[in-house]
Amino acid sequence: MMEALCGNRNVQKVLLFLFVNGKCYGTQLKRLLDTPLTSLQNALNRLEKGGIILSYCEGKTRVYQFNPAFPLLGELEQLLKKAYTLLPPHGKKLYSFIKEEGSIREMDPWKKGAALLNFWERLAHLTKLTLHVNSRSKDMKGGDRKGKGDVVVTKEGNTVLIFNERGSWQAKGGQEMGFSNTFRWTLDRSTGMISLEHLRLGFNNPVFLFHLSPTSDHVLASADSHLCEEDVYLGQIFWDRRSIRLMWRVIGPKKNEEMEYYYN
Repeated sequence: MMEALCGNRNVQKVLLFLFVNGKCYGTQLKRLLDTPLTSLQNALNRLEKGGIILSYCEGKTRVYQFNPAFPLLGELEQLLKKAYTLLPPHGKKLYSFIKEEGSIREMDPWKKGAALLNFWERLAHLTKLTLHVNSRSKDMKGGDRKGKGDVVVTKEGNTVLIFNERGSWQAKGGQEMGFSNTFRWTLDRSTGMISLEHLRLGFNNPVFLFHLSPTSDHVLASADSHLCEEDVYLGQIFWDRRSIRLMWRVIGPKKNEEMEYYYN
């Protein structure tokens, strides 16, 4: 889509991946984008030489991110956001790599069903949450913020859980304000998925977020990217006996955020 502007398909891939994820390294891109490492490394070197990205070392790994001093960074982000929203659903998910722990793979159907039910059982016993919203764009209103609160879980039969969440946000400047959210989790054993809906418009007008399916014993990932109006939602969950970590990416005309919910 942007190949004519970028002059190189691999440059386009790198830019889109950085837009969605914030940073990357060469072997990660090779694995996730199924592209030869040499081609990707050439693209990374070209972008760094042009001042669009910069690199630094984390241990023995060279990590790349956008250069905050690049004078056209804001305009580039807007262009990449538009290009990303025009991708087909499978293309959107291709570039969404929320955290490395969640490598996507096919599971044995029996193990997948067991993992789903184990997670469902854990989901019903949560009482607390902390959350962090990270704005990925300088021009986004609201900025980074943190929050904490309580969760009251209500069962509606064997396949529906209602989360009533109430707490307070703390913005970067220290200001606090209250929040309340209601989410509905629905188990569908026939498809091996759990759906998540936000009930901000009421129980009869849910805002669908995504379907989640096990990719390993303690990881669930959104089955596909979901488009709500013009916003794209992707999600991933990591869980154990102590806590559940739900991670969202929301990208749209007025949003470019990563959200982390920690439940226990």
